[in-house]
This record gives sequence, structure tokens and C-alpha cells, in this order.
Amino acid sequence: MPALFVLGYWLVLCIGCEEKVTDMKKFLAYFIPIVLTFVVGALGSYIQGDALREWYPMLVKSPATPPAVVFPIAWSVLYLLIGISAGVMLVKGDMSVLRLWLLQLLLNFLWSVCFFALRSPLMGLLVILALDVVVFAYIVYASSRRPAAAWLFVPYMLWLIFATYLNGYIYINNQKSKNVIVLKTNDTKISLPALPYAVGALAPVMSEETINYHYGKHFKAYIDNTNRLIAGTPYEGMGLEDIVKISDGAIFNNAAQALNHRIFFEGLTPVQKVMSERLQNRIISDFGSIEAFNRQFVDMAIGLFGSGWVWLAEDDNGRLLIVPTKDADNPLRHHLNPLLCVDVWEHAYYLDYQNRRADFVREYMKLLDWDKADARSKYI
Repeated sequence: MPALFVLGYWLVLCIGCEEKVTDMKKFLAYFIPIVLTFVVGALGSYIQGDALREWYPMLVKSPATPPAVVFPIAWSVLYLLIGISAGVMLVKGDMSVLRLWLLQLLLNFLWSVCFFALRSPLMGLLVILALDVVVFAYIVYASSRRPAAAWLFVPYMLWLIFATYLNGYIYINNQKSKNVIVLKTNDTKISLPALPYAVGALAPVMSEETINYHYGKHFKAYIDNTNRLIAGTPYEGMGLEDIVKISDGAIFNNAAQALNHRIFFEGLTPVQKVMSERLQNRIISDFGSIEAFNRQFVDMAIGLFGSGWVWLAEDDNGRLLIVPTKDADNPLRHHLNPLLCVDVWEHAYYLDYQNRRADFVREYMKLLDWDKADARSKYI
């Protein structure tokens, strides 16, 4: 009801805009559209509440998605500019673009309803595309009458283009999983898996000191940090793979590093067996020969700049790929299934090899457990 009163009073004010505008009317011409814009924004934020807590964190989002704190700040600034733009038009007595201004405000609110309340990225995308058109039309129309009003809408237009990209990314990248329910376990803690070999069994390629440091400190720290960060969030009770697919920020960094280290340590063996005929045939088919694969894998790991991982992964068609990832990134984020990996963060080898990464990677190849890599495959 207060919002309707504000809107009604503003419209009454607008009727008399062709007369000379008094100081009070000039003040109200700015004040009322600004208040109306923030009221609509507040209503939109209110209906986003449950979805922001329960649904939005589970979506696969663009790496370009800003931190959550950016959105309320950005929208607050934009709402202010949107309201001032309407005020500029009203003070000058120009009512010609009022309908476009009100329409963009309605579409802005409708996007929150469709994307968050209805939890439909597709409907949200359609609404925000319509909003893009209306805002662009407002800018074009206003620029020929009150250029200041048009320029005040330019940051809004740029933000909407970015928001359209984010919405589109969510729609495209959540198609396969939109109807999938992530199963949670009663055990809410992610545990540090036991090594499948003795701590000193990988020496001299990886010394007992390195394993104690790498596994006992680094790996454990990522597990502990993940448990601490997901406590009381929708991620609590989920497996590492599911968390890595949909999380971001600190939760992703720690969960991904925990998963990466798990695959790394589980994929090692002190007694290397001959790889299965099936895996041999796949590698020969995709890389030309076992030797060619080994050479490409080693060269990729040696040449990866900075910290990261190099993976043998498979796509949905069963094609094998050598995939380098930076920092905590994991092939799961790129719709690939990881089979094995080498850790080329310095903590993985510095105690034994100092800065000789090439020596470490070549020796690492002697410890690969091909059976584990074959067992992780989803391709039959």
C-alpha cells in the first residue's frame, strides 16, 4: 500500500509537469522515483531469500561471477542512478519516456520472480533479454531529449549485459543437472582417506618425509578447511565431487584441492603393474602410442607455469585428453572425468627435488597405478 501511494502521488505530480516546477516539486521529482526504485529492489531481494540460501549455491556459475558482496553494492548504485534519470526527465517536464522507465522497473522485478522465486534460469534469461531491449530503447529515446538522463542509464545497460551473460551461463551449464537431486549422507564430515600403501613405500621417488608433509599436512589441511567452511551450508553432507562441481570461492578452492590430492595419492603405487589391454588400446587410439602419451604428459607437466595439476581425463564420448589446470582447478569443472593426475605445486616435490620439477615428473611416472586410472573410467 505505501508503494502504491508513492506511485500515485508521483503520477499526480507528473500531470502538472508542464507548469513551472517549484522547488518542492523538483525535490519530489527526484525523490519519489528513487524511493520507488529502491522499494521495487527491496521486494526483489526479499523474494530471492530462500533461493539464494538453498538453490543458487548449487548452480554451476561462470568463473567471472563476482563475490556475493558485489551484487547489493552494485544494485544500490544502479538503483540510485535509475531514479535520478527519471528525475531529470520529470524536472524538465518530459513525460515521453515514462512508460519505458516503468516497464524496465517492472521487468527488473519480474526477473527476480522468474529466476529466483520460480528457480527458472530459462525464464530469467528471457526476461533479462527483454529488459536489455527496453533499457537500450530508453537510452536511445532519452538521448535525443535529455542526454543526462540517457547517460545515467549507461552503467545500468553495461551491468545488464554482464548479468545476461551470467544468467545465460547458468542456463547453459546447468541443463544436465537441473533435475538431479544431490544426495547427502548422514555423515556430514569429509574424512582424510587412508593411504593405500605404507608412508615410506614410495621412496626413493617420494620420500617418507615428503609424504608426511604433503599428505599429513597439506592434504589434511584442505580436508579440515573444507569441513570448517561447509558447516551449516547447503554443501554440508555432500561428497567432494558434488561440491567441486557447483561451489566457488574458498569452499571451491579447498574442496577442489582436497579432491585433487585424493585422486593424486590414490593413483600411486610402489609396485607398478602393466596397464590393462583396454586402457592401452584407448591410449594408443587417442595419442598414437604409449610412448607418445608419456612424452606429452611429462612435457605438459614440466611446462605448466606456476602451480597446478596435469590430468589424464576423458570426455563424454570416452576420448582421452591430457588436461592442464591452474591452482585448484579440476577437470570436473570442464565436464571431463579425471582418471589420474600429477601435482606440480612445489610442496609436492621440493623436499626431494628442490626446483628440479622435470626430474620429479619423470620419476612420478614410475609410480602410476594404471588399475586405479582404469577403474575411474566411466567409458565402457
